Amino acid sequence: MTESAAVVQAKRFCCSVTAGLVAGFITNPTETIRVRWQVLSMTNPSAADTGLLQFARQILRTEGLLRGLWLPGCAGWMASFGGAFGVRMGIYESVRCGVESATGLTRSPKTAFMAGLCTGSVANAVCCPFFQAKNRLQAQCGSAALERRSLPQELVAITRESGLTGLYRGVPALFMRGGLIAGGQLFGYDTTKRFLVQQGVPEGPVVHVCSSSVSAVTAVMAYSAPADVVLNRYQAGPSLGKHYSSLLAVASELVRDEGPLAFYKGVVPNVVKFLPLFLFSMPLFEQLRRLAGLGYQAEGAAVRRAFEVLAAVRRAFEVLAAVRRAFEV
Repeated sequence: MTESAAVVQAKRFCCSVTAGLVAGFITNPTETIRVRWQVLSMTNPSAADTGLLQFARQILRTEGLLRGLWLPGCAGWMASFGGAFGVRMGIYESVRCGVESATGLTRSPKTAFMAGLCTGSVANAVCCPFFQAKNRLQAQCGSAALERRSLPQELVAITRESGLTGLYRGVPALFMRGGLIAGGQLFGYDTTKRFLVQQGVPEGPVVHVCSSSVSAVTAVMAYSAPADVVLNRYQAGPSLGKHYSSLLAVASELVRDEGPLAFYKGVVPNVVKFLPLFLFSMPLFEQLRRLAGLGYQAEGAAVRRAFEVLAAVRRAFEVLAAVRRAFEV
């Protein structure tokens, strides 16, 4: 028996949210290193030139793996990435078919980028409170003077400091960053997946892992690093005693104090972050889809046919209107 569209959509959301939550939990140590390293010069200017590996070894030696890297902001990272990835991949197929129907473009990596840009920006903006709480928790975990809070406690603290609107502090940068990352990721994933399948490689975990590896680098090369650095500093600033008036104020301080290359301080840790993140999330999402009876993410034929039917109905109404105008004349 054919499942209804609502059931299929619910299965997609369940698969994407589950994949996002699991990937968030597994990759939280690399996310913690990235955030703490990017804000290091704010708390300890003399350590601004510390290398990434040296900084990670120092944390492991003084704080340990669990307390220093895995636990800080873990719930926030699971909620933010799980929510953003869940929404983005849950609606991705429908949005892509809509883009193709509206623009007349055929299915290609170009439509994957456009759909990813739309879904990624919206999904990340919606999850901004969780991203901000996660950034604050991870940025302040190295300070012995600051009390360690849970995710709900941090959300309440943000609300008390800046009101409900404070939960969406930095949302323009997150909107732009999320769109660029998702667009770059899905462009790279779709391109690589198509190429490997065309070369005769059977679709499965090997194709998904290879495609995810390329998509991780593509996402970073989509110029997400500058927005990422500015966003992390802007959101983590209040918890570290730095209150910026705007995103532009953060960017100005970076250029003045550390030079333009400071915007790309997160490139290496971003690759370190995205590679395991996409290696876990996308292949897991594909396998969960298969187990749920949805098959691997392909052309979304049923959704595309629905848009084609709507387009045909619209054209029929346009013809009828043209005929009526002809008789009126």
